[in-house]
Amino acid sequence: MKFKSAPMTLYPIDIAALSTVVVLTVLAGILLLSGVICRGDRCWVDTRPKVAAFNWQDEIIRAEDNAFVLEFNRPMDHDGVENNLKITIPDKPEITNPLPGKVSWAGRRLAYTLDFPAPYGDRYQLNLAGAQEKFRGNDELGQEMQPFTATFRTPDRIFAYIGLEREEEGRLILYNLTQQRKTILTPPNLVITEFEPYPDGQSILFTAIDADLTRTDLLEQQLYRVTTGISATLDAEPTAAGQVTPQLTNETHQILNFDLSADGSIIVVQRVERDDPTQMGLWLIRDDQDPVPLENQPGGVFQIAPDNQLIAMAQGEGIALLSLEPGAEPLDFFAQFGMVLDFAPDGTTAAMVDYNRDKPDLLYTRSLYLVTNQRSQEKVFDTRGSIVDCDFDPRGKNLYCLLTNLLEGQEYAEQPYVAQVNLETKEILPLTTLPNYQDIHLSVAPDGLALLFDQLTTDPDAGRDRRLQTDGGEAIVNSQLWILIPPADPEDPPALEELPFVGIQPQWLP
Repeated sequence: MKFKSAPMTLYPIDIAALSTVVVLTVLAGILLLSGVICRGDRCWVDTRPKVAAFNWQDEIIRAEDNAFVLEFNRPMDHDGVENNLKITIPDKPEITNPLPGKVSWAGRRLAYTLDFPAPYGDRYQLNLAGAQEKFRGNDELGQEMQPFTATFRTPDRIFAYIGLEREEEGRLILYNLTQQRKTILTPPNLVITEFEPYPDGQSILFTAIDADLTRTDLLEQQLYRVTTGISATLDAEPTAAGQVTPQLTNETHQILNFDLSADGSIIVVQRVERDDPTQMGLWLIRDDQDPVPLENQPGGVFQIAPDNQLIAMAQGEGIALLSLEPGAEPLDFFAQFGMVLDFAPDGTTAAMVDYNRDKPDLLYTRSLYLVTNQRSQEKVFDTRGSIVDCDFDPRGKNLYCLLTNLLEGQEYAEQPYVAQVNLETKEILPLTTLPNYQDIHLSVAPDGLALLFDQLTTDPDAGRDRRLQTDGGEAIVNSQLWILIPPADPEDPPALEELPFVGIQPQWLP
């Protein structure tokens, strides 16, 4: 015999009871998520105020990351938080304040802006304990907060260069200075001519020619991208190093030069049409799409501005500012300047060189100017020597320049030197003198604490079939790589060290 069960009927009192259970369960879950403390067989909810979010927790921060935010779940006593906030480097306890900065508040959010980029190659720890809650309109301090600890780190100090000896010749080399580890990134069948790292450090864009060709076949170079094996975040699995991907061939156009935008989203390539060499210009590659001609007038050296809105290009005896929109009219032209050295990190200012051709009182001199996007011009200094290259530091407060002094004598000669130029005081601090300045490449570390440069040795009788040659066609037979650490106090001498590698064009990774 089978019995049929009666249908379940919910009465109003049952519905009310179930609703109460659900609400209490949700509230209990929220309380549990806010923190549970257990000691022995007793557990209770920790209702003290706490840090609800920290945007740098377990992150790798770079030079452009200049501020962090702490968000609290309650209004806090500002002075108590600021006085108890500590940042340390666990591996370097002797450094008591590694990241000085300024604090600002917006409600329950604290923003801490660094005075300078966090030095690379370190792991940092943030600790906050002892601060108390404080509600508006109440002068009394409330509960003490839950202690908070978090870690973050900066990338290792890493640079790339073109090798020069034995199996490294012509290949792209990556060196991790923090871990003292070298990696060869490119195969032996490619000879690297130029390269630029992507901003996340995970890959490098470069031009190369086939190893069977010589430097005289430079127009046969093609554009490639190679992975570095570096991870952008702590929890991400890095792509294996040395994976080369073609980016642009030279089948229809020969590649002359290229530049990579600061955010890595844009490549501008200078190309000349094979069938008609008079057709030369800039081509835009945006987000890995097909190249599009910008239809500009031919020119020389060019550079993408940090805001991705324009290109500064040498044209004739001046500097043209060109739009990144295909077919657009030139935005501006600075007739007095002959070279753009670098853009400030915020993109508002460029360092330019005036050769003073139209100034009789400054004949045979060169002048360095700062030119803003509002067209204002500020002279930094005049020199009777050469201004070979200058790079801004990450804060835009200093320029690191390769300059020369004109030596007195019957024969024309110049003495090159590396200098720090303070843009506020206009003072020039020489850091080191060099025997020559032939094809020197200067690179400022992303945290601004070190410089890299090379010193070439050439042999005009070594033959023009050498893989690596200078811009003047002389064979490169040796090259020293140097690291220079500017002093914190101008009265102190800089630290200069020769690196145990043979290579050219050293460049820090971002």
